[in-house]
Amino acid sequence: MQATQALAVLAHASVAFAGFSGIVAAFRRRDLPEWSPLERFRFRFMVEFSLATLALSLVPMFLDELGLSETAVWSASSVLLGGGALSYLVRSALRLRPLLALGEPVNRSLAVVSLLVGVVIAVAAFVNATGFFAHPSGVYLSGVGGCLFVSSAMFAQLLLANAKPGSPRADS
Repeated sequence: MQATQALAVLAHASVAFAGFSGIVAAFRRRDLPEWSPLERFRFRFMVEFSLATLALSLVPMFLDELGLSETAVWSASSVLLGGGALSYLVRSALRLRPLLALGEPVNRSLAVVSLLVGVVIAVAAFVNATGFFAHPSGVYLSGVGGCLFVSSAMFAQLLLANAKPGSPRADS
C-alpha cells in the first residue's frame, strides 16, 4: 500500500472517531455540562486527537501538491507531527493533573501508555525530520497511526468507564 493510500485510510478512520464522539455525546444519559471532569477530558481529548490525526493525514498530500520533493514532504510533515505530539503531551499532562488532584478515577495504565506513545511519536518524528530513517513515510505513518491508537483507546474508555459492573460494557 502506498503512503498516500495509507494516509487516506487513517484520515477516514479519524473522521469516524470524531463522528462517533458526537454519537457518544448524543446518547449519553446526561447532558454534556453534567459530565464529570474526567468524562469531559476524555471526550475533548478524543475529538481533538481525531481531528489532529485527520489533519496530519492530509498534510503530506498538500505539501506534495505544492511541489516539494518527497524528502521535504516527509521532513516537514514529521516536524509538524513531532511538534503536535509534544504540545499534546504537555497539554494532556497539564489537564490530567487537576483531575488526579480531584480524585477522579483516572486509568493510570492508559495514561502512562498514552504518554509513552506520545513521547515515542515525538522523538521518532523529530528524528525522521532529519532524514535518519531509510523509509521516512513509514515512520510518519506509524506516528499518525499511534495518534489514532491513542484516540481509539480514549474512545473505548469513554464508552466503558460508566458501565455497571457485570454488564457486557464494564471495564475489565
